[in-house]
Amino acid sequence: MVNYGLKYLQYRFPKFNKAIEGDATMLVYKGKMIESHMKKAKITSEELMEAVREHGVATVKEVDLAILEVDGSISVLSNQYQKRTTKRRKSHKVITKQES
Repeated sequence: MVNYGLKYLQYRFPKFNKAIEGDATMLVYKGKMIESHMKKAKITSEELMEAVREHGVATVKEVDLAILEVDGSISVLSNQYQKRTTKRRKSHKVITKQES
């Protein structure tokens, strides 16, 4: 019931949806990292480089566009938008106590 109510509010009021889900964040544009967006999204340059390499691109200079999506994945567009890949951001591991 609560899920239905939230979905209805998100559908009926787009500003509510934006407040709940947020927006995608541009991390790289035309081969240049956008430091202010990375800082706001709490993404380090090492994390971004790891995502770029996992997409099969050697350097950030070869990336046309990299976006941190609302769901936490990083989308990378390269070679003038000819190659597009999406990588899910690693979630934090949950450590549980094992009973003996």
